[in-house]
Amino acid sequence: MCNTFISGATGKVGRILVEKILEDSDLNLIGGSASKESKELGKDLGILIGKKAININIVDSISNEYQIDLIIDFSTPQNSIEILRFACKEDIPVVLGTTGFNLNELTEIEKISKEIPLLIAPNTSMGIAIFKKLLDNSKDVLKVASSLEINEKHHKGKKDSPSGTAINIKAQLTDILTSEDIQIVSVREGDSPGEHSLKLSFEDETIEISHKVFNRSIFAKGAILAGKWLKNKQPGSYSMKDIYS
Repeated sequence: MCNTFISGATGKVGRILVEKILEDSDLNLIGGSASKESKELGKDLGILIGKKAININIVDSISNEYQIDLIIDFSTPQNSIEILRFACKEDIPVVLGTTGFNLNELTEIEKISKEIPLLIAPNTSMGIAIFKKLLDNSKDVLKVASSLEINEKHHKGKKDSPSGTAINIKAQLTDILTSEDIQIVSVREGDSPGEHSLKLSFEDETIEISHKVFNRSIFAKGAILAGKWLKNKQPGSYSMKDIYS
């Protein structure tokens, strides 16, 4: 059994993670945390998701009292950095699903990835992993396009814009094309869990590659798959693409 701690347990994906981990015979839910401002602090994780109590209460920090084998983090940049520092000290693998990091935080994350197994996943869905592999295998086509445009749409409550996934796709394209002249168009409306597309323009035609999420449960399922894959890996920085390679 893999003792698993959820950082950001009260968030949209965090609550689904609680449910899915409780159903998983390979994982043992050992704890969950939320921000110090959360109204859910102290609540039983089972009650949080509308189930019976499991005698694990939501805390505002992670500590050595937990025998943790794996951390899955879907919280906030500031909290994620604290979680990663703890994981580095305790030698615990982390699936990092949080987005919106600044440059200094990204630099620290890169340093920490040299000390522990760290899977950085702005998007944990299988579809985006396949999307990105398609781009890797389409380098010649991408170079022929006269312009490329990334479009992304998320629910109106999403704080970071552009999304971490869109930024990650742009970084991948920049590496392929050695050009930063790639526009990202962001929309924040409704309750969309996530939509991403890449439009390739040619002289008199366009091609679009798109990915649309209908249920946030795919992010939790992907994070669990990533965690199982990661827990016995050597220190280093990994991505969802590595799972499907």
